[in-house]
Amino acid sequence: MAKPLISLKGVSKSYHPSDVPVPVLKGVDLDIQKGELLVVMGPSGCGKTTLLNIIAGIDTADGGQVLVEGRDLARLDRRGLTNYRKSSVGYIFQFYNLIPTLTALENVELALQIKGDKDLKKARDWLAKLGLEDKADRFPSQLSGGEQQRVAIARALVKSPKIVVGDEPTGNLDEATARDILRIIKKMNKETGTTFVLATHDRIYEKIASRVVRIKQGKLV
Repeated sequence: MAKPLISLKGVSKSYHPSDVPVPVLKGVDLDIQKGELLVVMGPSGCGKTTLLNIIAGIDTADGGQVLVEGRDLARLDRRGLTNYRKSSVGYIFQFYNLIPTLTALENVELALQIKGDKDLKKARDWLAKLGLEDKADRFPSQLSGGEQQRVAIARALVKSPKIVVGDEPTGNLDEATARDILRIIKKMNKETGTTFVLATHDRIYEKIASRVVRIKQGKLV
């Protein structure tokens, strides 16, 4: 079997809202292969968002190892983690997180600019791939929820990341639009070979997943 793209070994994480620590992840072991569409399922508060944030380099583990292509994220300094997030990770959020004062095209271009990629033509190409070529100059408020999420998918993929993480990416959409977005994610996973890690409580995701893992009270079950 190929060496995993992402390997979590005994990963633990606690938060400290008061003097008593609250454990969120408890010794998670998980290998994720290149090109997988992995779905992490579980109820609210089970630790799945924290798991995604640790994989994405947004948060850090208290214990254990997080290896990406054999590189230990804990050994990266602040600049190294920033470069990892800019170049290797794309994000899809439940509430889109588009900048309201930028057009659809400018929102996608921004991901390239942050990475330092000057080939801004890629942004228009990605909007076209997602059927939004005629919406490039519209602002988020002029787009439907499904269209905004397609812009967010384009923004995540335009910089050719190794990993795309999605936290409840259809949680703000109606059922028909959610199914459409999941079909797009599956298609992009297949066409680009990008590794997707999606967190959800919705069993509809099982239909597109290459693998499903379940998390309960901070542990994989």
